[in-house]
Amino acid sequence: MLALYLLLPVAIVGLSILIAVLHMVAPDHWTPILSYSLHKKFKSKETGVLSFGLGLIHGIFSSILSFAIAIFGVYFFPQFDIKIFAVALLVFVAAYIILNARHEEKSQESKGNEIEKSILLVSIIPDPAIVPIILIAVVYGMHFVYITMSLFVLSSALALLLITLVLSKFLMKKLATLTPKKIDYLVAIILLLTTVFVLF
Repeated sequence: MLALYLLLPVAIVGLSILIAVLHMVAPDHWTPILSYSLHKKFKSKETGVLSFGLGLIHGIFSSILSFAIAIFGVYFFPQFDIKIFAVALLVFVAAYIILNARHEEKSQESKGNEIEKSILLVSIIPDPAIVPIILIAVVYGMHFVYITMSLFVLSSALALLLITLVLSKFLMKKLATLTPKKIDYLVAIILLLTTVFVLF
């Protein structure tokens, strides 16, 4: 039991970083950046600054949204066991990601693959993917929650930076075949697997 208690913080941090990285691998984050950079004839440094900045903003907004949802839940449902509430949210967020992925795919099919300047905003729209992670992290105190959120933000920015720089030079054509839906499904599966870990 002690071993599980000691391993859980490592798992929480690891999951938050993994979710941040996987989310940024989705083409709907890096494709608009590369397209915009190509149109503006940006150098690698300028593309890197743009991608890091957008990844940072996305991570901050997502962390704030997730934190607000987590605190709201705990405040209004104090009688609920934190573990049960976290598991319920894990399942809810996973279901939301899956449904949203299906909706986005249908929208893309109807609108085509046109990429406009305004689509850069996609990279900063927040999502509540780490709400359950925050709820579990609360067990170890608010300082640990802040550390986890900070690592999520930093991982989001660094992941988007590395992905855009690598793809701009080597793998654009090959990895462009990835769909946002597939990445979203992978994130949802990880969240669902986390529910099993939390329950035991």
